[in-house]
This record gives sequence, structure tokens and C-alpha cells, in this order.
Amino acid sequence: MRPAHVYARIPAEQYTELITALHGPWRTATRMVIVVLSAAGMTASEIAELLHYDPVTVRRWITRHHHEGLAGLPDRPRTGRPRKGSQRLGERIGRLLQTPKPWTTARLWRALGRPQISLDTLRRRIRQQARWSRPRLIAKSDPDHDQICAGIRDQITALPAGSVVLAEDETHLDLLARVRSCWMPQGIRHRIMTPGKTFAAPFTARSTWPPARSTTTSQ
Repeated sequence: MRPAHVYARIPAEQYTELITALHGPWRTATRMVIVVLSAAGMTASEIAELLHYDPVTVRRWITRHHHEGLAGLPDRPRTGRPRKGSQRLGERIGRLLQTPKPWTTARLWRALGRPQISLDTLRRRIRQQARWSRPRLIAKSDPDHDQICAGIRDQITALPAGSVVLAEDETHLDLLARVRSCWMPQGIRHRIMTPGKTFAAPFTARSTWPPARSTTTSQ
């Protein structure tokens, strides 16, 4: 019997490769998908969120298809000076962005070997495959937390009525790491584990079973 639902499970790196391809060599096909999704009833904002585009861009391609059909979706011939920086430069930028670091335009410029382009030009090349945002803070937790708590509950439940339970433990007060906005690949938000620093605060507790009243003392 076939499963009712099948979902793709891919690591963040492969997801970024897919989004980059949709915005790069397969961008004409992506514009066709935009038109198909719009015809299916999705709004420009919903399509933009799904495909990592700006809603204005989505509306532009829908409008162009409305006036010109499929012939209006491929790139038009470019005018003016050729774009500075080779295609290989964009690939090198993408590889650097895969490493979670506080990437700024200047840091990327130095990591690329100080190419002979201005920072404004490099910023435009970076924006083609990245976005400026803050990483996400992730709380660090004990992987055995649920199992440990379940064992403690079983032991306390097995005690006879009127038992006195004395407990001593410590809690860790986690200080948040300093997080600033940086360049991250489109479709990915790097995660920063907390804490930045930590210190332990011991405490003791006394309770009766069945629970009626408990007291807690911190030191």
C-alpha cells in the first residue's frame, strides 16, 4: 500500500543548490512555474515566498507573460557594458556562503582574493544568491532530557504516600551569543547555538508525596 504523503528530505546545502539553480541557469523554467502557479490561484506573495523571489518580480513576469506569452519569459539581450566578474566568481561566492560566518561584503571581498571590482559591484553579485539577515539563535538542550525526566517521575510515583523527597540540582543560565546581520544563502538561515557564555546556579528542593507543598532554595 502506497503511503498517503511523500515529502522530499534534503540537507540545507542541496536545498540551496536547488534555489540557486532556479534563480540561475533554470530561471526561464522558474518563470514558467510562476505563471502556472498564478493560474492555479496562488497570489504573487505566496509564489514569491515559495520560490524566494520578490513579489514585484513575480508580478512582472506574470504581466510579461500576459502581454507576450512564452516568448517574453527568456532573458532579453543585454545592453551596455558586459557584467564585471566572471561566472566563476559567482560560484566562488556561493561556496564561501555555505560556511556559516558573519559574512559582510568586505569580508567576502577579502576571502575572494581582493578581485578587481568595486564593493558595490560585488554587493550586487552577492545579492543574486544571498540575502542580508540575522542568524537564528538556537537553545542548546540535553538530548537525554525526556528520558531522564521520565525515570525520575517513575521513581517518585513508586514511593509510598507521605514520603519526603529531597532534591538537589543546578540550572545553567545561558547568555545569548552576539548576533549581527550578515550575508546568508537564499533559502537558508544559519543557526547559532546558545549560550555565548554560561554559568551554573545550584538550588535545592524539598517536597512530600503525594505533592502538597514544595519549597525551593537557590544559592
